[in-house]
Formats: sequence, structure tokens, C-alpha cells
Amino acid sequence: MKQLSGWSLSLSLVLLAGCSSASGPTFNAYTVTAADGSRLHQVECHGIFEGPATCMTVAQRICHGEPVHPVQKVGRLLPDNDQADVTRRLTFACGDAPDTPASAASQQAAPVAQTVDEFVLQSDALFAFGQSSRASILPGGAAALDQVIARIRQSRGVQSVSVVGHTDRLGPETVNYPLSLARAQTVREYMIDHGLDGELIHATGVGSHNATTQCPDGGGKSLIACLQPDRRVSVEVRAE
Repeated sequence: MKQLSGWSLSLSLVLLAGCSSASGPTFNAYTVTAADGSRLHQVECHGIFEGPATCMTVAQRICHGEPVHPVQKVGRLLPDNDQADVTRRLTFACGDAPDTPASAASQQAAPVAQTVDEFVLQSDALFAFGQSSRASILPGGAAALDQVIARIRQSRGVQSVSVVGHTDRLGPETVNYPLSLARAQTVREYMIDHGLDGELIHATGVGSHNATTQCPDGGGKSLIACLQPDRRVSVEVRAE
């Protein structure tokens, strides 16, 4: 016989109904205990005049009006392109459909990481003007980074730390983007040197994109001061 749909079953067979008269349908019905402990039923229809309809009719009687959910169908061997129903052994559940291996796996899926902390470090306080190297980190910037690192260490189940460098809109993007990336990479290196897992820390730069200010056009010190919030390094911590 060819198995039409695979289920790994640990059979605990208890005879529920015997054969009928010689001139009527012949079937055997069993209780089946699956490997996960769930209770299923099984009907065998092997008489000359029996077929898939007989198995389903008996299954409906066993379920007493509840829906019949086939779990496994076994019948004679057919070519792969023959879709005929030749079920002679039907394993089924009554009522709600049992969990399949796929649905059980989805229920046990790992929890999705969520943002648990966010930090914004102003570049003017973090680095010397126009600089991005480790040596150019200002004392106040180092102190701020140390506080961020301490907070991250307190988080449980950390899955990722995203470090993103930003600049203001002044100057060409050919300068701003490399500067923003270099600053993010320097912060990442600082975190690793202070004990955080480098495999979890990702550094990117976005240049002057994602600005938070709405400053008027112009120039001079007033514009530079207005754009100050755009010059920053943001840190996002995600954990389970």
C-alpha cells in the first residue's frame, strides 16, 4: 500500500466496532494514540463492496456529528499522476483539527526581538569638529558612551545594537556620508573595546538624511546652531 500523507504515529489500538453481517459493509475501527499523546481514530474498510465512502461514513458515525479531520489516508498503490481516492484506511480526528508539525513549529517559534532602548549622542559633544577618529572623542563624549554601554549590559537577551551616524545638511554628501559612517564605526569600536559583543553591533552612516530640524536657509553661526540636533549618533538596542 502507498502512504498518501505522512504522520509518525505510535499506535495504541483498541477495537471499537466489529464486522457487520456478511452481506453488509465490513470495517474495523480503532482508537489511535499519536506520539504527542493526542487521541485519534482509525477506520479500515477492506470488504469487496467497501471504499472511501464507507470509511468516511463510519468516521462520521464515530464523531457523532462533529467535523471529521483526516490525518492520514492509506490505499492501494497508484501512479503519481493518478489523484483517485482509494482510501482503505483512514486516520482522523473529531472536532477541531489537530496540530500539524508545521503549526506546532510555528507556535514554538522564537520570540521576535523588539527595541528595548534608544540613545542619541550629539556629535558636537562626542567628537571634535569635523573629526571621527577614536583619538578625537571628547571627554564628555567618552563619558556618555560609557553610560550607554552600562545600560546595554543591563539589558537581557540583547539580539542587536544598531549604531547610525548622522550629519547636518551643510557640505556635500560626498563628505557627509563618509563622515557619518566613520563616526558610527568609531562608536562601534569603542563599544567592543569596552566589552560588548562585536557580532551584535552594526554600524551604518546615512549622511544628512533623516534630519530632525527645520532650519531656514541661510548661513552663519545661527544656522550651524540650528542644525546641531542633526549632527548625532543614534544607538538602538533590540532584545527578546
